[in-house]
Amino acid sequence: MEQVTCQLRTLSEIISEQNIRQIDLLKVDVERSELDVLLGIEDRDWQKIKQIVMEVQDLDRRVEKITALLKEQGFSKITVEQEPFLNGYENFNLYALR
Repeated sequence: MEQVTCQLRTLSEIISEQNIRQIDLLKVDVERSELDVLLGIEDRDWQKIKQIVMEVQDLDRRVEKITALLKEQGFSKITVEQEPFLNGYENFNLYALR
């Protein structure tokens, strides 16, 4: 296995750097780091995000934690689905709307 070092930036750092005023759709697919991405959004930037689509690996009750965080941040319609062929696995799709 090869180890690769890379620079990490939070979503809020990118929003600030690019002077982003609104995000119509935030798609997150980061293989087990979904919560880390969301935790990189500062309070001032949450209202800029109108909807989120993400694949969530439900490890350590991650779906529950992400759902609670999104509700705290004002997302009122949150849907969690699992493809029938993934029944028994930890992969879920999560959709959140304001």
